[in-house]
Amino acid sequence: MWGEIVKWVLGNCLGAAFACSVFVLSLQASAMAKDANKIDGQAAKAAAVSDEGVYQLYQNHSWLWGKNGAAFFAVKQRQFDAWTSDKGKPGYGDGIWFIPGGGKLCYRATWHGAWGAKASMTCFEHRQAGKIIYQRKLPDGDWYAFRDRHGKSQLRYGDYASGKMKRIKAKL
Repeated sequence: MWGEIVKWVLGNCLGAAFACSVFVLSLQASAMAKDANKIDGQAAKAAAVSDEGVYQLYQNHSWLWGKNGAAFFAVKQRQFDAWTSDKGKPGYGDGIWFIPGGGKLCYRATWHGAWGAKASMTCFEHRQAGKIIYQRKLPDGDWYAFRDRHGKSQLRYGDYASGKMKRIKAKL
C-alpha cells in the first residue's frame, strides 16, 4: 500500500514538474522571439556601416569565436587566418578578406581539416545605431549586437588566431 502511495505521489510530482518545465520553456522561447524581433527592428532602422568603418572595425583585429576558434584580419595583403574546433575536430582556414561595400565584410578561404580541404566564401552585413553595431551572416542570418552600447565587441586588437592555426596546420 505504501509503495502505491509513493508511486502515486512521485508520479504526480514528476508530472507537475514536467508541466512547469514546458510552461517555463515556452515563456523563454516567447521572450527570445520577442528579443529577436526587437533586434531585427532596431537593425532594420540602423544605417549601413561605411566601408571605412568596416575597415577600421576589422583591420589587424581578431574575431574571437569563444572556445570554438578565432579569425585574424591582417592589413598586409588582406590576409585572413582562422582556426576552428567543430565537435573537437580541429581545422584551419586561410585566404583573404575584402569589403564589397554596403556595410559588408567577406572572406574567401580554404578550410582544412581531417575531412580534407574546402573552399568557401562567407559574408556579413553590419549596421550601426549610435555605438551599437549589429551584424548578421548573409544571406539570411539573424541580427545580433556585434558591438554593444558599451563598446564591448567580439573583436580584439592583435593576432589571436595565426599561432594556433599554424599548430593545427602542422598536425594535419
